[in-house]
Parts: sequence; structure tokens; C-alpha cells
Amino acid sequence: MAHYPDSLNGKSFRLATVGQANHPDTGETVPSITLTTHELLDAVEIGYNALSYTWGAPRINMTDEEQGAKKSILMNEQRLDGTPIWIDALCINQSDDSERSAQVSVMNQIYGKAKRVIVWLGRPYPELEAGIKAAERLGTESVPHILRMLGTQTWDFTYDMSLMPKLYGMEPLNEEEVIGLLHLLSCRWFARVWVIQEVSLAEDVVVMCNQKFTPFDCVGLTATFLHYSGLILALMSSVTREHPAYPLMLSMKIYQSERLQLLREWCKGEASMWGNVLSTIDFGAGLTQEHQNSSSMLMLRLLFSTFGFEATDPRDIIYGLGGILRHMASERGLPVASEFEPNYAIQARDLFQDVSKNILETTDSLVFLTMLRDPSTRKTPGLPSWAMDYTAVMCNSVHGPQFRSVGVFDASRYTPKVTTERRFTFEENTLMALGFPLGVVQKVAEDFEESFLGRLDRLADLLLSMEPLYPHTNQTADEALLRTLIWDNDLSNRPAQNVNHERFRQMMLEQITMGLKRKYAAEADKSAIEDLVLSSIQTMGYLDEVAAKYPSSFFPSVNLVKSTCVQMGLIKPQQGEGPVTEEIKTSETPSSEKAIPPRIVMGSMWYARRPFLTDTGYLGVGYLSIEAGDELWIVSGSPAPLILRRTGARDDEFTIVGEAYVHGIMQGETVTDNVVWKKIQMI
Repeated sequence: MAHYPDSLNGKSFRLATVGQANHPDTGETVPSITLTTHELLDAVEIGYNALSYTWGAPRINMTDEEQGAKKSILMNEQRLDGTPIWIDALCINQSDDSERSAQVSVMNQIYGKAKRVIVWLGRPYPELEAGIKAAERLGTESVPHILRMLGTQTWDFTYDMSLMPKLYGMEPLNEEEVIGLLHLLSCRWFARVWVIQEVSLAEDVVVMCNQKFTPFDCVGLTATFLHYSGLILALMSSVTREHPAYPLMLSMKIYQSERLQLLREWCKGEASMWGNVLSTIDFGAGLTQEHQNSSSMLMLRLLFSTFGFEATDPRDIIYGLGGILRHMASERGLPVASEFEPNYAIQARDLFQDVSKNILETTDSLVFLTMLRDPSTRKTPGLPSWAMDYTAVMCNSVHGPQFRSVGVFDASRYTPKVTTERRFTFEENTLMALGFPLGVVQKVAEDFEESFLGRLDRLADLLLSMEPLYPHTNQTADEALLRTLIWDNDLSNRPAQNVNHERFRQMMLEQITMGLKRKYAAEADKSAIEDLVLSSIQTMGYLDEVAAKYPSSFFPSVNLVKSTCVQMGLIKPQQGEGPVTEEIKTSETPSSEKAIPPRIVMGSMWYARRPFLTDTGYLGVGYLSIEAGDELWIVSGSPAPLILRRTGARDDEFTIVGEAYVHGIMQGETVTDNVVWKKIQMI
């Protein structure tokens, strides 16, 4: 156990000098570590390295032997010898809360002043090395294509690797590179909140693997290219379920990896090669530039940009962003709010409540409420429903970072005016606001994951209960439902352009038929599988009801489901029934190059949400916890409608279930001179 003779404040830091020595009892060669204290003012002149790594296992499914190897990281990488190095676990007394708070508050300086930041992803092994080598190639060759996509605010969605030479002048990824990238991008390091400041604030950041240093930018650019080009889909689809690397797809950190690079470029300022394209992405949830001159606005932007990152200590979701926050605030000459300063004497519940309240009051907007996660995922007990607990849930917000070409919502037609009286206030732990109801949730349908099980009966029931014409947009009900499921957004435009029902019907067909295949895959008897599949298809009469009412809808017919199941070998051709050849041919028509796959668009918006219909005919999507009886409200200051749930204690008291996309009202269409705003309380 390390001995710390003194307690550090925020003006000094320790460095470790690592060597080797023989253990006095066993004679075994062990790391020899000497700790020395230095003034932060002298940090640049010292010429030290800083280590960025993962506490705990570097990746999933590690063996005991591999985890043991992590403990001897300093022995595994001899190139660390000689140069002083900063390692948080060694250089901070973790049992001293006062020192820990002080050192966390200056970590931006410690990493920013380091000669080099060294990223350690775990003990080297062939697949990891192959992934880093592939990143060196892609990260170098992809730069002009990344800048083009960001600059034009478009996604390529090239989901066929054989097109890489034609579209990008790059050799397709081979199997070794594919498996290597899966291993690389599934490392837990990429989802650790602390690494945001560790790589964003340093000029020279490298990944160390088997005595070799690779610029981190190669890895970050590779993730960005795979994401925006759509090649991540091709990469994942090329790995069969039987391959040992298949489980890694469930733990890939592609979003976090890409976001790290984006934040790194953001911090580079004028030195970034992304300087001319970063402005195409809206990180401020639509709030105007005049309201960005505060550390609270900066924190809001960071929180919108970093959902899905993790921390062992939940408080570190805030404190882990402190370094980059202080850097950005310093660049703008802004003070940092005390709520954001590290204080490990405070409980997570109190921290989250204080931070949420600060952001809401300082930005004079309820846009922060659109970041609240589904109640079923909130883990901090005793937290008001208006306060965010920052659980690492990968779920898009309607106001998350996106291309500016998509536009922003303004359902309540509210303009923040920080110099005048607010439309909302706090009374102790209660958020007091003004709003008006739009209806009561009457029906809820399947979420996106449930649709993979092969049934869409509740979604069909919702559609069939609607009037043929959706009155709030004058679109047919099936058109309105499809656009609702994708938030009327094709990732580059709103309204979504060229919404093709046939392509979405193909996706729904695949959802149903593959759901049937997965559901009965464990059955050994093929005849039993056929009976079970036929039995399930017999319950899908709702598909033909939809087809009769909306012939061009995105729901497939029962005959198309049957014919596809015949093609898949799940059932035999039924007597008297021929295959619907033209429909199958249409459903199998390949998409054009760079056309956005419906599953990606729909999965991005429908994932972790449920479609709903109110008693007043409003169609929307809300969080998984939404129930019949919940209420749809427009709340002044919130750019998105909110789903509220009555507590029963008072007529005007609610808890917040979460934001919602409601088709046809997202630009304030319901806010008229005749609206009566009511006082409500949210606890």
C-alpha cells in the first residue's frame, strides 16, 4: 500500500518514477515506484507522461490470468520506464476525500500539461493489435470523407464493404481487420467518463500496445468514419452468430469512440482540422448563442454530448466532465458554478439535484427536462422526477446533438429571457411551471425491441383505431404513424425526405419473420417448428386488416409473411396458396447506394420508446414506462411535450415520465391565444 506523507491541494500534484527492483523477501523482480510532489505551475517543464486506462477489467470476458496482468501494467510495458508518469490510482490518495476533490479539480491541467498522454487498453493480444493496425489505415485514409459528410450534413450509409474502393478509394476491410476492430471498439476504456478530459485536453495522445505507440486520432477518426459512412453495419453483419467475436457486438462503444474524437476536435479550437465543420452540429439543444455564456450552458452541452459514458462512482458523471468544463470556461473567461466543483462529501442524490436545478435556472429553459431518462432506468433513490440521475443509457433525446439541418423543436413557443421573470420556479424540491394538457394516453404499442419478437399487434391496433386522416398534419394515418416512429427525421432533414413505405415494409417483414425464426430456433423437430410458425401466423390477422384499410402502408400482408417463411424454410407451401411473387420481388429490391436503411432511422428514434395515442387523437412516441392514463402536456419552457403522471396527492401535482415526440405539434402548433395556461407542480 502506498504511503502518502502529505496531503495535496489544488496547486500541486505527484508524479511516479517507475523502475524495477528485487523483492527483499522473494527476490522476484517487481516494479519500484517513487512518488515525488511538484507544483502545477512547473508541470510543463517537467516533461512527464500521463496514463489513461480503465479501472477494472479492460474488456468483457477476461480470464483471471488476463485480469491479473492488468495489475502489472507497469511491468508489461517497459517503455514507461525512466520518464515520470502520472497515474491517478498511484498519485492521488484515494482514501483522502479532501485530496481527491482537490486533485480531480485540476486533472484538466495535469492531462493538458503532460508531454504525452498514453492510453492503455489492456494487455496486448493479436486481435487487439489487428484492430489498432486497421485503425491506423482507416483513420488516415478517411479524413476527407469525414469532413465531407460533416460539412454537407449527410450520412453515407454505405452498408456494403465491397463499395469502399468505388466510393472512398479504400481497400475493403478484410476479416482480420473486422474482428480486430470489434475487439478494439469493445474495450471498456471508450465508455469511461474520465477519458473524455484525458484525451480531449492533451495535444499528444497515443494508444500503447505491444511496445508501439499509435496516435489516438487514428482510432477516433476510424470510429467516426465507420459511424457516419454506415460501414459499421457492414462490419457487424459480416460476423456470424457462431463466430467467437459475435458477443462483442453487444458491447461495442462506437458512439462513445466517435464522440471522444468530436470533443477532442472541439477542444483543439482553431488548431482542429474540423474547424469549418463542427458548427454543423447543434450541441446546444437549439438554445441561442446569447444564452451560452455560462458554465451551466457549457455543462448542458457536455451532458447532451456524452450520454452513454460510465463511472464507477455515479458522482463522477459530473466531476468527470469538470476538466473539460473548466477548460472551455477558461477559454471564454467564465466562472465555473460551485455545483460543478468536485466535492466527494456530498451524496449523489444531492449532487444530481443541485446540478439539475442550476442548469434549469441558469439557462432559463426546461430543455434540460428532455434529457431525463425513463423512470425504469433511474437508479438514484429519492431524486425528484425533474432531476437527472445520469445513468449510462444509450437512448437518443429529441434534443441531442444532431446536424443543424434537422432543425430544433419548440412545442411551447418559449424564448428564454434570463433578465425577466421566469415562467417556472422552484419551491424547495418542487418545480412550479405553467402548462396545458393535450389529452390522456389511451393506447400504447410495442417498443422497437419487442417488434423483433415477431408481433406488431398493438401497433396495428393503434393504427386501426385512428381516423383515416390524421387531422394535425392532414396526412393519412399510416403516413403519420411512420413519420412518428422516426420523429419525421431522416438524420439529415426534417420533415424526412423520400419516405418509402416499401422499404419500411421490407424492414417490418424482416422483423416479423426473423422474430419467428429466433423464437422457435431452439426446437429440434422441424415439423414442430412449422406448426408453431403457422400457429403464430394465424394470429396475425391484424396485418390484413391494416392492408385492407391502408393498402400502401408499411405493414406486410399475411400472405407476404407466409411466402417469406416458405423461402426461409420455416414452413412448407400451403395447399391452394401461391407465393406473392411481385410483393416478394418488391421487398427484396436492393436499396440504392447511400440510401439510409429504415432499420437505422427507426432504431435510432423508436429504440427504448413506445408509440402512443391519446384520447384526443394525438400520436406520439414516449418512454417505455408510459402507461394508459398518463397525460400529454405542453409545459412553458420545454421545447418538447412532456408525459406527466398524476401523484394523486393534489389535483395539480405530477411526476415526469419523460419527453415525447408528438407528430404535428412540435413547432408550437397548439400554442394559440386561446390557450389557458395552468399552474402545475412537478415533484
